[in-house]
Amino acid sequence: MYLQILISSFGEIDENEYLDPRTAQVARIDHVNQVCTKVRPASDEELPSAYVEDYRCAIDIEIMKYVGEAYPKGVCSVYCVRGKDVEEPGSDFELVVVISAARHSPQNFCNGSWRSMWNVEFKDDVQIVELRGRMLVGAHYFEEGNVQLDAKHECKDSTLFQSPDDIAISLTNIIRQHETEYLASLQVLL
Repeated sequence: MYLQILISSFGEIDENEYLDPRTAQVARIDHVNQVCTKVRPASDEELPSAYVEDYRCAIDIEIMKYVGEAYPKGVCSVYCVRGKDVEEPGSDFELVVVISAARHSPQNFCNGSWRSMWNVEFKDDVQIVELRGRMLVGAHYFEEGNVQLDAKHECKDSTLFQSPDDIAISLTNIIRQHETEYLASLQVLL
């Protein structure tokens, strides 16, 4: 079985172990050889509560659909970065959506990458979910010279605190809208 896992600071347990929240597994990574050397089940302390996991999982499902449509070779993950012990409504927690895609085409003299991170802050007291997005784009063309683009864009948005399935659809639509607008603005430059 082939498993894709994002190696990011959001899933880092220690310098060589990374949580895959989708499968509730921890991968040990050999950074020098760029291989996974061992996989183990995540402990209860490494995972969010069932209440937070309901939101994380619903968002992950919708984001996977979006990434599959928008980024053919993209990968994504949704991590709990604050409040993983929240057991019921009444407390705040925060998730991070990470999307990464790359296209390497040296035979066509170009490479490109897309990374976006979306902090999703659930504010129970005001029944609002705030998003802070950061998109990073890199492109490198080297056929008749050496042209490089490194672009960054940040944005904010919000929506109402809803059920896990409803908030997942709402957040994915907001992310889709912001990423589509930003990509369109970059294409005008090119």
